[in-house]
Amino acid sequence: MRILSVDIGGTNIKTLLSGETPEDRRRVPSGTEFTPDDMVRAIDELRSRDDYDAITIGLPAPIREGRVLKSPVNLGPGWDAFDFTAAFPGKPLRLVNDAAMQAIGSYETGKMLFLGLGTGLGTCLIAHHHVLPMELGHMPFKKGRTFEQIVGEGPRLEMGNKAWRREVWEVVDILYHGLLPDSICLGGGNAKKIAKHPEEIPDFVTLGENTNAFLGGFKVWTDERYERTVPVLGG
Repeated sequence: MRILSVDIGGTNIKTLLSGETPEDRRRVPSGTEFTPDDMVRAIDELRSRDDYDAITIGLPAPIREGRVLKSPVNLGPGWDAFDFTAAFPGKPLRLVNDAAMQAIGSYETGKMLFLGLGTGLGTCLIAHHHVLPMELGHMPFKKGRTFEQIVGEGPRLEMGNKAWRREVWEVVDILYHGLLPDSICLGGGNAKKIAKHPEEIPDFVTLGENTNAFLGGFKVWTDERYERTVPVLGG
């Protein structure tokens, strides 16, 4: 089976085919006006439909049972009403939260909490290959602000990297003791700023690569243990 893995972000939409290396990924800009119809045109521009048999789409939105519950805040409108299967007829499709897709690509064993440090805070818990996407970033944290309003990109720019890292480690400590994962994986674009200070990283924390999102898009098709919590649509 040839699988197309699609990672949709607030800046770019990126694609990779199974069998390719991360250097082969293709991308075009997205942005705050980017709609589902734009997504379909972008994917068709980047990849011929003859190139793949199945497709995984990672979207920065809350998703339950393959259905978008709310349109992404950093993209255009219409995602929660869009028929993804009709847009890709004959192509089995899996639709997942973008943080969940990167979490799957980063997951190895046990109970892992994924925290995606980027524009906001993407979150997902995987327990023995059971995928539990979460919206922890929108929960209240302190000073009337949510978790992602403390450790997102905007606050990082405001407070500077050193103070921002202190906030990240406070969030990690709270969630580690509250959710009791075996490990926490820090991913997203800002994980590289954590990687520059290895002396601060607890032994239960690992760092994930953004390209692991593509791996997650492949693994949901190649590992039957994800069948129950990442359903197939269409095809």
